[in-house]
Amino acid sequence: MSAAEEKILKLQAALDGELDAAGMLDFERACAADPALAAEFARAKALDAALRRALSAEAAPETLCARIVALAAAPPARPSRIFSAPWRAMAASLLVGVLAGYGAFSSRGNARSEDRALVSAFMRTQIGGQSVDIASSDRHTVKPWLAGRAPLSVAALDLASAGFPLAGGRVEAIDGKIVPTLVYRRREHRIDVTELALTGGGDERVRLSRLDGYHLAHWSDSDRAYVAVTDLPESELADFVALFRAAANGEREEVKKPAP
Repeated sequence: MSAAEEKILKLQAALDGELDAAGMLDFERACAADPALAAEFARAKALDAALRRALSAEAAPETLCARIVALAAAPPARPSRIFSAPWRAMAASLLVGVLAGYGAFSSRGNARSEDRALVSAFMRTQIGGQSVDIASSDRHTVKPWLAGRAPLSVAALDLASAGFPLAGGRVEAIDGKIVPTLVYRRREHRIDVTELALTGGGDERVRLSRLDGYHLAHWSDSDRAYVAVTDLPESELADFVALFRAAANGEREEVKKPAP
């Protein structure tokens, strides 16, 4: 076994909690001495956390649970040396896998394509560790940078005093269109606010939803639509949206005022 293969096996064992205390201590020392290994372990943990959130989105139907439990409880029709000893453990593993898979797929069944794309973008940048293309808390830096790369105007608002500092922005390709995304911070979490072209008459009501373990908020104003995605609790997302809308309305009113 090569040294690279041994590193991968140890990383997987550490991620799955299969190392004993001494083994975990050795792995932590290896991470301290090898920044690349430490970074790979951090990415793997982030991916594992994201998948766990996604796979716990919805419970499977009771009929499906009952069928699998009955399968695990019944003795095998023809015991064999291969399956007689571990078959109950295998059935239990099958139960976990089926229920988790059901939650992952059924939670996305009725989601809009743009919502799925925005949640995927949130997960991708969360795992990759680069959530912004332009990193700045200065709205006068972020706004023109995005305006030069996306056809939509962007309402980069300063909400730092309310506990939601601006971290920067990035551009995303959603349904073949380039759109701007603002990134705000809240403690160790973040909120991505994407501005989309307004279709139809718009809906100024705030609609909250959940997809793959993340919370979303939809709303619109007179000329644009917004979608916010976050891993924060829904209550904090609602607070953010209220602050964002109030600041955006105040900015529009300021622009409408006649020059002295």
